[in-house]
Amino acid sequence: MQRYTRGKMDEMLCASCLDRMAVQDAIEDKFIYMYELATSERSDQALDCLNAIWEANRHRDHTGWLARSVASTRAFILHQAGRYTEALQASEAVAQLGFENVTARWAYGDARARNLRALGRHREALETFEEAFSHQDSMYVSSAPYYFDTLVELSKNLGQPVHEKWRSVAEAVAEEFAVEMPVRNSLGESMRALAEMTRDMPSKAQREWQATHGGGTGEDAP
Repeated sequence: MQRYTRGKMDEMLCASCLDRMAVQDAIEDKFIYMYELATSERSDQALDCLNAIWEANRHRDHTGWLARSVASTRAFILHQAGRYTEALQASEAVAQLGFENVTARWAYGDARARNLRALGRHREALETFEEAFSHQDSMYVSSAPYYFDTLVELSKNLGQPVHEKWRSVAEAVAEEFAVEMPVRNSLGESMRALAEMTRDMPSKAQREWQATHGGGTGEDAP
């Protein structure tokens, strides 16, 4: 066991866990820098930086976390640079590496849909996102509202309402946050209102953690 200290975190970690944190720190420390390069017409430099991070830390990537992060960051850099076709191609590597959980799949679908929308392929964008978002897991339902706006916008681009099949997801979110489902003129508007309503609310897991740990802000809750 070795001590890991960063920000407010100060813990004893095993060797593999220490490597996991090291590779995460390596990419997070350079993310803003790479973003700034990508948005200032220096995307090739941003990609060079990302490749350097991979080469310097790949020996520590015991779980594949860094490989997945590098793949998704590469697609992100290309998108930010307006290189949408290349970003689509790069995103294929994300899917090939697999998804840690459904939220990673949702993020992949969201990113891929944004590139398709930028290329004017609106129907394909919606179909791509809906396929990814159709993989639901009750463990991650509290993260679903983050993607409601994407669903609404992609549907609107095609001049159609959000499909009724997504109502059950919205209702599960309302139950998770113990709120009433907002009633608006359309399902899409209700989902947007629900996302806004629950933005800073604790999830069921966080409320249960607070209840068993004597309340508090819940900042350290799972």
